[in-house]
Amino acid sequence: MELDGIGLRNQTDKASNGHDFLRLYERRLAHLRDATFVMFEIGVYQGGSVKTWSEYFPRATIVGMDVNTDCRQYQQGNIQIRIGDASNPQFLFDVLKEFGRPLVVLDDGSHQWDHQIQSLQILFPNLIPSGIYIVEDLDTSFEGRLAQADYRARSNISAFDYLTQLARRVVGDAMIGSERPYDLFIADHSNWVGSIEFARRTSVITKKAAFGTGPG
Repeated sequence: MELDGIGLRNQTDKASNGHDFLRLYERRLAHLRDATFVMFEIGVYQGGSVKTWSEYFPRATIVGMDVNTDCRQYQQGNIQIRIGDASNPQFLFDVLKEFGRPLVVLDDGSHQWDHQIQSLQILFPNLIPSGIYIVEDLDTSFEGRLAQADYRARSNISAFDYLTQLARRVVGDAMIGSERPYDLFIADHSNWVGSIEFARRTSVITKKAAFGTGPG
């Protein structure tokens, strides 16, 4: 598949010789190949991913965010790099103000539960209808990864469990009965979710084209 080939060439760990995310993502994103839109990626690292998206989406503006000032070197062509802490809501709102609402968001940041949840809560409402929100490295929600590092931080629920709470509202829909939503974000925004797809270590969430419509 073409996206994976581009990823292999740019040495991103999202390619099939690493996490093997790109073959899934191409099936969900190929329809945007020639579109003009804004994509946010939280976490730039060594630049392989933003270079991959830049090549795959030549008409898009790829906005990479990272705390490491060295990542500025990857700003070129249709890639914009903004240095800041994505766990700071003001930073995210500043990026939104500068570039406008994204059509695609990919969270490959700290992988901490509270950061993953907070970024979703801020950016999903600002995602353009019919947009796609991706949360990577959800394996940090599980015991084996917690044995390596503590990703819980200030959250009392893992990012994976939070997304399953969101999925309950989406799947259960009008039949959810008296079950209360986990929080106000899920109560207010679950009706905007077209689908939630879980795959190995990642999740792809689609936003509906319009409030109250069928699956996105």
